[in-house]
Amino acid sequence: MNRFHVLCFLLTIAAPACGGNGDDSVDLSARDPRCVAACPDTMPEHDGVGRVCDTASRGQCLDECEARIAGLGTVCQNCLVERACFAPGGCFGDTTGGSCTETTCTLTSEFGTCSYPVDDQAAYITCLQKIDPRRTVSCEASFRPATDCASVCS
Repeated sequence: MNRFHVLCFLLTIAAPACGGNGDDSVDLSARDPRCVAACPDTMPEHDGVGRVCDTASRGQCLDECEARIAGLGTVCQNCLVERACFAPGGCFGDTTGGSCTETTCTLTSEFGTCSYPVDDQAAYITCLQKIDPRRTVSCEASFRPATDCASVCS
């Protein structure tokens, strides 16, 4: 990691706008496109629903990714970035559960339980907003083990 990345990382702890443009976004203009793809913006499909990775977490993911591939050959870099995971639910997804009968579905999470009529998309989204409200969370990235790429990173 070069000095700029270390400084930016330290500043992201104290000021989440490091590398951003003041609107809680991360400046991607100078980032490696493979790392941008490996550390995506995590915006859920429905308004008001789901966890979103915070700006500092995304910046850290990008920094970690770029440090992993710095100075290596293209094939090795590609291998090291493949199968990266950066998402609020981790690599294995969310813990929201549910079940349906012929007429009603019920969703359950740490925020409670909500039921809605089967085939009512608007009611489904309203239910999701109750049991999985939009919130910003800290996220961690995971990358493929370097040993998996030993044959192309010699």
